[in-house]
Amino acid sequence: MEEKKEVLEQKRAAEQTVTASAESGKRASGKKNGLARHVAFVLVAVLLVGGVGTSIGMSAWMMDTQARQNAKVSQFIDDERARQAEEAEQESTYQEDGYKVMDQYEIRSTTQISDAYLNNDPSGLSDEDKETYDMAKKVLDEIIKDGMSDYEKELAIYDWMVDNIGQGSGHTISMPGQNAEAYTPHDVLLDRTAVCVGYATTFRLLANMEGMEVHIVHNDYHSWDMVKLDDGEWYQLDIYSDANGSKYRNFNMTDEQARNGHDWDASALPEAKGTKYSYAVQSAVEVKDLFEIPAKVCKVLEKAKSKSLFFKFPNKLTDKDLALADQMMQLMQQAMYSIPGGDSKDLSAAWVDDGEDSYVLAIYVSDYSGNGGSSSLGDADPQKVTEMTNKINELFGSQVMDPNDATGDGAAVPMTDEMTANTTGEMATEVVNTSDGAAAEESATEVIGGIDR
Repeated sequence: MEEKKEVLEQKRAAEQTVTASAESGKRASGKKNGLARHVAFVLVAVLLVGGVGTSIGMSAWMMDTQARQNAKVSQFIDDERARQAEEAEQESTYQEDGYKVMDQYEIRSTTQISDAYLNNDPSGLSDEDKETYDMAKKVLDEIIKDGMSDYEKELAIYDWMVDNIGQGSGHTISMPGQNAEAYTPHDVLLDRTAVCVGYATTFRLLANMEGMEVHIVHNDYHSWDMVKLDDGEWYQLDIYSDANGSKYRNFNMTDEQARNGHDWDASALPEAKGTKYSYAVQSAVEVKDLFEIPAKVCKVLEKAKSKSLFFKFPNKLTDKDLALADQMMQLMQQAMYSIPGGDSKDLSAAWVDDGEDSYVLAIYVSDYSGNGGSSSLGDADPQKVTEMTNKINELFGSQVMDPNDATGDGAAVPMTDEMTANTTGEMATEVVNTSDGAAAEESATEVIGGIDR
């Protein structure tokens, strides 16, 4: 019995131990689960807090980026407004009448004269304006014919001015009442000589009298014209430069062409983009190919005069054709000096847009030997000029060149053997065109030009 009781107590103790272990395990498991839940909660909290932080950081970055973009847009708008304001100011301050080129030659209005002509009533004009009116009317009566288009009228005025203004009628020794630097239409028409402003204002007057719209384009040191023709387009022309260089070189240019040698503020002026009445387009002679051109150029070079030549082609030129044209010009420029008098000439070329997705080849021959050897003499007798040259060289021991060392046909004027030997290779001082379209007096040198595309 004792043994059985002992066994039962041992069994009961074992069961209690097991139960205690189980309860301990449950408590431990509960603690673990609680810890796990706590850890999980903490992790979730951390993640949530981190997410909020990331979200806040992302939002701040986006706001900063947007702010920078807004600042750029705002700056662009401010810059654009400033640019437009500057253009508006330029337009409001740009002057034609009243502006002084080179701070000396004032562009003066002649509206009162052109209006009087259009109304056929000069009675209200001042004495000087009435004199200008009469001289201008006489020119127009001579050159303008009934039925002429605006282009034909413009061309007639241009031709008359190139042929009659500044062609040696002035005098080295001042004459009473003569203005050697004429810049008003009155003085230009009276003295037949002019600075650039004189050419520009006189053309404007004559064209206005024929009912055409004209602007005078200028910078600080030069002025020229732009005219609206019957195609509704504007064209630029610089008569002053052409009168002292190659005729039609600066006649009826687009803005693009004009910028090759002129600089101006275009913001206050209409755009010149017409091609229909470009002289190059109107006057171009069709040639079969480039090989026909050298003979025509050589014929002009052999004469003592300036001339512009214009050529068009039956087919659109290829890149190889354009490259051959470049070589042709370079070769002719070199060969030009083999021709008598070639050292006083310049040969250059440019491509002119014909408005039909093709180009006209313009070749300019400029002769600086006294515009053919006659105009530089004025009304003086050529033989007497040679005698005077010889006399002065004898007395002064000098070697000055005879002003008429070449006549209009290129023939040399007789000179002494000593003068011939001493003047070989010398260059005369003449008026030549500068890059800005204005003329400057400098020694004529061997200028080799290229083709401007």
